[in-house]
Amino acid sequence: MSEERGKGDHSETPLSNTLSSNDKYLPDADLSMVALPDKMDEPSVPHFRDKPVQHLVAGFCLIFREYNECEYWICEEKKKGSYFVQWLEFRDSKPQKFHRMLSNRNGLDVENRKRDQALVRYLHNRAGIEKVEISQFLEEVGIFIGENRYDLSPEYDETSEEGNNTLEVNDESEEIPEEKKEELIEILKRPNLLSFIDEALYERSPDDGFIIGEVESKHTLNFNCVGARLGLSTINTLKGASSIGKTNTANVVTGLHRTKKVGSLSDTALKYADDLHNIDILYIQETLEEEFKNKETRLMSADDGGFIAETTIKNPKTGEFEVQQTTIPVKTLVTTTTAIELDPEFASRNFIIPVDDSEEQTKRILEENFKSTEKKLQEIKGEIDFNTKYVDLKDSYSLLKTYTVLIPYESDLLEIFPTSNPRARRDSKKLMQLIKESALLFQFQRCRAELNDLPVLVASWADLAHAIILGGPILEATLTGFDKRLIEALPVIYELIDEKGYVTTKSLHKKLKKSSKYAWQILNFFEDNGYIYHDSDTKRLYGIKGKAKVYIKTGAREYKNLLLAIGNIDWLDIKNKEENFIKEQIPNSSHQVGEHIYLPHYDPTAPNKVVYKQTPIHSEEFGIYQNKAIEDVKTSDSNSEILKNESRNIESDKLVKQSENVEIDYRNLTAIEKAILTELASFHKHTIGSLIDELKSRFQTVEIRKTINDMEGSGWLS
Repeated sequence: MSEERGKGDHSETPLSNTLSSNDKYLPDADLSMVALPDKMDEPSVPHFRDKPVQHLVAGFCLIFREYNECEYWICEEKKKGSYFVQWLEFRDSKPQKFHRMLSNRNGLDVENRKRDQALVRYLHNRAGIEKVEISQFLEEVGIFIGENRYDLSPEYDETSEEGNNTLEVNDESEEIPEEKKEELIEILKRPNLLSFIDEALYERSPDDGFIIGEVESKHTLNFNCVGARLGLSTINTLKGASSIGKTNTANVVTGLHRTKKVGSLSDTALKYADDLHNIDILYIQETLEEEFKNKETRLMSADDGGFIAETTIKNPKTGEFEVQQTTIPVKTLVTTTTAIELDPEFASRNFIIPVDDSEEQTKRILEENFKSTEKKLQEIKGEIDFNTKYVDLKDSYSLLKTYTVLIPYESDLLEIFPTSNPRARRDSKKLMQLIKESALLFQFQRCRAELNDLPVLVASWADLAHAIILGGPILEATLTGFDKRLIEALPVIYELIDEKGYVTTKSLHKKLKKSSKYAWQILNFFEDNGYIYHDSDTKRLYGIKGKAKVYIKTGAREYKNLLLAIGNIDWLDIKNKEENFIKEQIPNSSHQVGEHIYLPHYDPTAPNKVVYKQTPIHSEEFGIYQNKAIEDVKTSDSNSEILKNESRNIESDKLVKQSENVEIDYRNLTAIEKAILTELASFHKHTIGSLIDELKSRFQTVEIRKTINDMEGSGWLS
């Protein structure tokens, strides 16, 4: 077998042990395709071309021909209301599957030109058999099966429709042995499942791609991909500058799921794609700025319910033009972009997922890149088995089932989203989506029941915590449209305006040391979003000639920080509502609501730089503090330095937070003020000491203390 033809899925098991090697070399002196087989007259063993048809548990298999010491069979199986059609290759009595296809309604006996073309193409490319010969064989098979389906498939049930909507669960899990299933379920039952996922995405062969860091991005994207398997669709755009790992993150995460990956997708290709029913995720690599206005892709969001495309075609029989209607199903979409600003209509339907382009992340990746030889040697010596956790995780996802997710604390989330922003109508659904997806991923650890024969799953307080800790920064970027490039550019723009009285594309491009196009895109974004505006009077005042736009600041612009509102949630109240909901709605449940979750923390000593610590809901991580009386300070008249040190310690232990109801003009913040407010708006609560520790790698300690004091004096902090 040639190297090209040997690239099959060697890991899969034979379809059925009824397809024995004893019947392999059946007599067939005449391989010509002159006449179609006659309709069977109910023989005990049906034959096609004088060869017995092999029965499978839920279908049958017909031999095509022997070629280059291999035999090729076409197989059809029905599982839970859907047909699987595939080629089977025999070499030395060992079967190997390749190019498996799916039809939700029809098997081989219904003409489907696109499906047949794909079957022809794959076998031709694999074996080198002429396409005409393969096409004619498939036509014969279709007629033969169409006339004899009932006799060919004694277990065939024409009315069986069970499981049409859970195909991926039924098919994938049925191929996993029971002993292995139990091992995979134990993975899904792990309280620190997020840690296992992190390790699975990291412990991969260097050639296959791996993820280090990117905690929020990878987990949020994975939540949405898990949702794609179980009926919850989203659009996800990994956004950031070139060469920072967007494509790698998308590749590794979507690789865990049934994904169609394409470099580009035209309107026509989307309308006529015949394999969308067989995938959960459509992954379009690198979308350009102008492509975000693609109406068809935009309307694939769950809010729009997919879309119906109508195309005019000519009927070959009548010669008349007719309207052909095609329904494009809702699918989870993943793409990447370097664009500064997305089309507003597309962006509003999106999860905007910024990718970490920090110096620290670059250092982590470089360190890993220069370990590739070390990892290769470990693999060769059998000291490490890359991808084991990744494959187990992928298999375990096939065991997840679809549930209706109930959220006991919905009303508590209302105040998080600003009513002044119309986009909150859509973005509030994104938070709900993440909560549901976390519950579905952790379904073996959640309260499950049936209400009026409907399987339901109760979302936990832990699912809200997952959505906020991991998805909060993503939601913030989604709601505001900001990514790190924009956050860093805004203070520079205002600094130029304060110095010169205005900013232009040329002055910003020089200050940022970026291209003119990049500077223009930045300024265009902030003009569109009301932070700056083009002022002709200022241009005339400074005597600036030509077509250059001159920008100055706008008036005060109110902005409510999403993460600040999220940080004020009463977590104990959320947990109590979950417990009461289960008692009232599912009275027979024995489910106990846990008090701990595993939260990610940066750890430079860990191989993947992240550890997941068990964290109780009563801990400081959730902002629930006990009032502690300050102990008497031991004084010493003879050692004033001790007094100074203890005074500093007391000050460092002082909790610091942003004052409520204070109006802050986010447009005029310095870089350090922005950094402080961003930290205070994050999930973690801060003391002055912890805030200094967090920021001292970027700013001097004395500068941080001074800025905190100034912000307290302005009433911004309390």
